[in-house]
Amino acid sequence: MSVNISQSYSQFYMGTEPLKSYGNGNELVKKKDTLVKYEFNTVDAQGNKVMDEMTKEEALSAMNEISAQYGDNVLVQFSGDGLKALADSIREQHTKGVWEPTEEEKAAQEKKNAEFQKEIVQLENTHRIFIPNVQTNKMLYDSLENADDKVVGAVTGIIKNYLMPHQIGDMSEKEWTDQIAFGLEQAKYLAENYLDEEHAADFLSAIETIAKYGLNGIVDKDGKVTYDIEMGYVVGSKLFADQSRIRDYLKQQAPDLYQEMEELNRNMVENKGGWGSKFIELHRRAEKVLNAPGDNGKSFYEEEHARYDTWKEKIDHTTLQETFYGTVYTDMSSFFESLKGQSSLSDAWMDSQMERFMKWLEI
Repeated sequence: MSVNISQSYSQFYMGTEPLKSYGNGNELVKKKDTLVKYEFNTVDAQGNKVMDEMTKEEALSAMNEISAQYGDNVLVQFSGDGLKALADSIREQHTKGVWEPTEEEKAAQEKKNAEFQKEIVQLENTHRIFIPNVQTNKMLYDSLENADDKVVGAVTGIIKNYLMPHQIGDMSEKEWTDQIAFGLEQAKYLAENYLDEEHAADFLSAIETIAKYGLNGIVDKDGKVTYDIEMGYVVGSKLFADQSRIRDYLKQQAPDLYQEMEELNRNMVENKGGWGSKFIELHRRAEKVLNAPGDNGKSFYEEEHARYDTWKEKIDHTTLQETFYGTVYTDMSSFFESLKGQSSLSDAWMDSQMERFMKWLEI
């Protein structure tokens, strides 16, 4: 379901952190001590669509409305594929030269852009692939930053159809694991023929991790597969990306504070002004609760770090089965011929998948 972006911003809030050094207090760059992050992604952690990509005008309006709620000491950072139209527009203006400004206008524009770049993270290649774990997702995105759209499309197909399908019907466990191994071989073919050496290594590392997620999937009686994938940490920090567990903990351990935060969220949704300072105050109070010892003597963060480490250890120790040997990656026909007869997957099935793979790659 899409959301009306002009009516709800709280769900896109990603956290607050102190800034040790930003700005010098002059007219151009005012000193700021707090960073607030918003991330407008079109899908949530489970891969469900939550919003449409915003137009340039909608993105600017949302950014202005959010920024207006905070004081001069707060730097608001925006990111996410929902802002792609705005990022593309800015990039196009500079690369194609849609206007010919005077030298004075150029200087003023460069000054404005320098400040604006502090507030929006432009995603140069936003691919429609989403892995719930932040670190794995970033590695996959980065490894495909220079890849053609057809390669990105093929990777999407490999993940959705072979590595992490959501429905396998009456497929046997052997067929399922062989299909995951087959998807890995396709990924190796892409790495060998479409990616440079540096990006290929990171790509295969990400794909192998995704395959391990797949091998840990749980199948119900109807053939539906669910995956236990932790979101992990915000990139470059030890902050948890999944805010839902934090809200659940606060609801249990600090119900009054939780109610205050819920009321604030309602005010934000209804676009009531003046919530910027209250937002930061409640965040700091919440951090005290989250860092305090709980019933078992450990803080929420200590418990969550331990839980995540246990999950990650399980994934790291998952073994990728060796199913195919002597695979030939030089050309498509030889590639598929070399895979035949080594698994529970029939030759006819292999032929149909070769046709599908070639269609993805526009061959």
